Amino acid sequence: MTKANLTITPVKPNEQTEHDFLHFPGCLYTKDMCTQDKEEEHQQINQTHSLSSTYSFQGFNGYRDGKIVIRGALIKPHHLDECYLGYFEAIDDEAVMLAFMKELQKQAKKMGAVRLIGPVQGSFWLGYRMKVTGFDSLFTSEPHNLAYYPRLWQVAGFREIEHYASNFYQAISPQYHSKKMTKRYQQFMEKGYQFYSPKRKDWSRVSIEVFHLLRQLYRDFPLYQEITETQFATIFGKLKHVIDFSMVQLAYKENELVGFLITLPDYGNLVYQKLTPLTLAKILYTRWRAKRYILLYLGAKPEHLGLGLAISYPIFKQAKKRHAELIGALIHQGTITKQYVPEMQEKTHEYSLWELVL
Repeated sequence: MTKANLTITPVKPNEQTEHDFLHFPGCLYTKDMCTQDKEEEHQQINQTHSLSSTYSFQGFNGYRDGKIVIRGALIKPHHLDECYLGYFEAIDDEAVMLAFMKELQKQAKKMGAVRLIGPVQGSFWLGYRMKVTGFDSLFTSEPHNLAYYPRLWQVAGFREIEHYASNFYQAISPQYHSKKMTKRYQQFMEKGYQFYSPKRKDWSRVSIEVFHLLRQLYRDFPLYQEITETQFATIFGKLKHVIDFSMVQLAYKENELVGFLITLPDYGNLVYQKLTPLTLAKILYTRWRAKRYILLYLGAKPEHLGLGLAISYPIFKQAKKRHAELIGALIHQGTITKQYVPEMQEKTHEYSLWELVL
């Protein structure tokens, strides 16, 4: 292993270090495989993000011979004794990784942290996890990174603490029929449950209903953090423009939202690219008729046992009609949804959350 000869510099707003931090991913990824959100990163560095008040954020660049070769950010939630490591990118060099992490561990201890968790882009609500398989393709909202990143993190002493998977399902043939799913849907209809797809104009109201149910269902998830209605609306407001609402299902019982399934057309990385007339046209076309849909958020109150499968039925029916593929995205290992229609599953992408005790 060669000596790193690394110079590590804190990232400062509106200086060359911010420019280097924001432009480094473009040096590592091809245009069609880059999922960077420069606007989000700029807001984090300048502490103007809607969640900036909930944590301390400090980015770092590593330079060798005057050229940036690694970057990352320490995010210290005010209410925790741990730091998150996010927005990590690097060349494939273990000596560089070790030198960089030696400095970041020292900085994290100064911030009062007893361990590092990552990758976390600031918060549970913004993105976390590292891809560990399936590097040759990506879908919208999927964590995506270079194939050697897991090895670099292991070399630096990180260990896996959580595991996730995304399951890819083939297009449903006209002959396919799930008796179990159909029966479950009919049973809930007979019990007085109402299922419907909201309209785009109703998203502001509906999204807040979903938010309050999400808070109940996700509060025991790793890294979960409470946020306000306003913060949620700011972070997820953009979804209104890319969701196909005919592929969203809400379940009500006695006028109370008790379950939801929100899918997203697979735009690949189109939504992360600069918005040109051509890009916008591609996005609008994909929203109108996608070839693949991502099962992004699925939840049901636990007392409504079996509702998850029932609420999936109208979506699978629509996907069958459109001859579209489906992805069950970012499922925590051991979650029951991992077992849905296994006979239709084609492949899986896997992800990890890592820990380094300081």
